[in-house]
Amino acid sequence: MMIDLKDKSFGKSKVDDRLRRIADVLLLNASFLENIGLLNGKMGIAIFFYHYSRYSGAKIFEDYAGELIDEIYEEINSNTTVNFEEGLTGIGWGIEYLVKNGFVQADTDETLSEIDNSIYRSRINSPILINDGKDLFGYGLYYIKRLISRDINDDDLNTLIKKYHLIFLMDECERILVQKHYKRFNIESLSVNAINSFIWFLIEMQRLGIFPYKSQKVLQVFPDYIDASLKCYNDIAGKNQMLGLTGFLLPYINDPVTKDSLAGLLQSNLFEEKRNELSDETAIINFAKETWQQIVYEPYVSTNLESDDLFNKFFSIIDNEENWIKRLESLNKNNIGLTGLAGLGLGLVLEGLKNESQTTCQKSEQKQ
Repeated sequence: MMIDLKDKSFGKSKVDDRLRRIADVLLLNASFLENIGLLNGKMGIAIFFYHYSRYSGAKIFEDYAGELIDEIYEEINSNTTVNFEEGLTGIGWGIEYLVKNGFVQADTDETLSEIDNSIYRSRINSPILINDGKDLFGYGLYYIKRLISRDINDDDLNTLIKKYHLIFLMDECERILVQKHYKRFNIESLSVNAINSFIWFLIEMQRLGIFPYKSQKVLQVFPDYIDASLKCYNDIAGKNQMLGLTGFLLPYINDPVTKDSLAGLLQSNLFEEKRNELSDETAIINFAKETWQQIVYEPYVSTNLESDDLFNKFFSIIDNEENWIKRLESLNKNNIGLTGLAGLGLGLVLEGLKNESQTTCQKSEQKQ
């Protein structure tokens, strides 16, 4: 069920009021953040402001987002981490996202050349391409984004270079997932976030037809990883994304045993969690996470009634003025980015755009 933002409970005016207040808080605080990354820092907040500017029609927010991007480039230095959450792969991914979605105009082969070089140096000098079991596979997310954000032309040198990087990363996936190379670095297991990022990477590698033999070999170990993640992890948003990604992965699997195992896991775990039992804080955290997952894992994002129910619960929480004031008073550097306040704001914007699109389609159908 889609939320009608014009009804009394979820009025568009209430959504717009919360968005204005989120924007005001971020305007006052974002520049003071030391974190320049995608999920917990300035890059994610810039993405929110670009979306909010388009949603509200107020250019001031686009201008501020541009200022944040300038600050990010000024603050990148030799000590900037490479990881996706806070570092260069996430920042570079964010630039590609903004260009692809028409928020900024740039030739990213030029704009990201220095970031490309830094990421390449880090890749060839790192014994393993994850720092811990919670890391997303940022190298894979970044290089796929760099490739698919433009026309893929195998006669173009830049395309061939990107494919070369992806072939290397496919070998790294085998070392990490099949050979469990991570255990040599005292990493006991891989989180739902990590596994989801690997699944997305494998789906895209199969769709693009890059190194298909190796990717099919790696895919055979996924039933064990997915089964373990779904059993022992209480991350509702991450688990829901995993189920969605698994559904998109199935058509690409050639091995019948692997396909049957994943289909069985998918069937047995669908809708197992009851979101109406979530605490308020857990609902807030999961709503923000579903929002950043929606942009990172597009187009492999499943929409279902559970997501709508989560939005209902989330909005009922922030619609309470006392809850809202407490949330704003508890803000800190760790909960202001896409994993926190900016993620909540972006979620409201995307939900509003979704409903506007649905309303437009309904009006068009009525005219016909």
